[in-house]
Amino acid sequence: MKKFITPIIAFALLLGSCGGEVSTEEEEIPGHKIVGEVTNGDGQEVVLVAYEGETESIIDTVQIENGRFEFQTATKELRQYVILFGENEMPIVLLLDESDKDIVIKGSMPGIGDNYQVSGSKESQFVKDYLVFLKPYFEVEQPIYMELQATPQTDTVRIQTLIDKLDSISLYQREYAINHMDKNPGSAASWLMLRELFPASGLLKFDPADLDYFKRVSSEMREKYPYSEYPDLIDRDVKSIEAQIEQLNNPELAQGSGTGDFEYAPEIVMEDKNGKKMALSDLRGKVVLIDFWASWCAPCRQENPNVVAMYEKYKSKGFTVFSVSLDQDKDAWLKAIAADNLSWPNHVSELNGWNSSAAVAYGVNAIPAAFLIDGDGKVIGRNLRGPQLEQKLKEVLG
Repeated sequence: MKKFITPIIAFALLLGSCGGEVSTEEEEIPGHKIVGEVTNGDGQEVVLVAYEGETESIIDTVQIENGRFEFQTATKELRQYVILFGENEMPIVLLLDESDKDIVIKGSMPGIGDNYQVSGSKESQFVKDYLVFLKPYFEVEQPIYMELQATPQTDTVRIQTLIDKLDSISLYQREYAINHMDKNPGSAASWLMLRELFPASGLLKFDPADLDYFKRVSSEMREKYPYSEYPDLIDRDVKSIEAQIEQLNNPELAQGSGTGDFEYAPEIVMEDKNGKKMALSDLRGKVVLIDFWASWCAPCRQENPNVVAMYEKYKSKGFTVFSVSLDQDKDAWLKAIAADNLSWPNHVSELNGWNSSAAVAYGVNAIPAAFLIDGDGKVIGRNLRGPQLEQKLKEVLG
């Protein structure tokens, strides 16, 4: 569902505006100077977090003094930044690149995430405009998502009705994203907006022609930001999307040899969320879905609700999931587990990305990738999704 691939929405609440621009008289520094002017904020702690590709890092923590705070970044190269103001305040999202200068954030507390104004950064303004646009749709979507979570998985009619509503809403968000990408394909904000091309119901209703937008944004960003990891992340998503669409359109591929030419699943021994060793063989006797995924993988996050539904429906009959993450950032991995309600206990990762020993052993070169094994460890299905997975589980477990 769309909820699970839009982390930016976490920051998309109640945005407004207030006026005025000032100059920071930016000096010749290696990175950017970010100045904040905040009314009623003295003494409040402010944190600057930077995202480089899949890596999250805290840059600095300061306090607002005399209505002002200031940060300095280490580079002018393209980065996504988030400014945090405490538990009860919505963060501010920035996209900064070499073209930016005299970056000023102005707003008042409480509610600075609602009323801030940004100047000196074209891409950050694109992000703010995007979040302002999303606000009314987000307010409509949230209760639908809450109802979806509360609806029994057996009530398929109600679930489909709610998903259809979300699909209808997502068309407006898709239109906004496409308009922006048509005008600004090399924009870093276009990279954020690619997520709007996914229908709420997932890849079953994804328009394959929309892959052209992924490829165009990747190409334009690669030219504009040759050092950036973002085009590589887009290309990775394209590969995953294409693989899953092929599986959906060719059900026989899901039952065929797929990736990994073996009859019995190779052993996997990795550390779990708490750093303890966990082995796939520990689950011998159960029907297990070995699910390769990552927090940054949009198609994986789209598929997660289906996996959760199957787990809840069949866990009492001997079915479980063994999730192998290709993440590198542990916090991102754990947050995605919580956000997507992946309630089974079997989560492992080497936090080594595509160099995961399990991914290599299983021949996984695109995610999501899944292997269904019986109680003896024999592979009985590959890359089963949605209805295909449920049909196989019914066949095996009744």
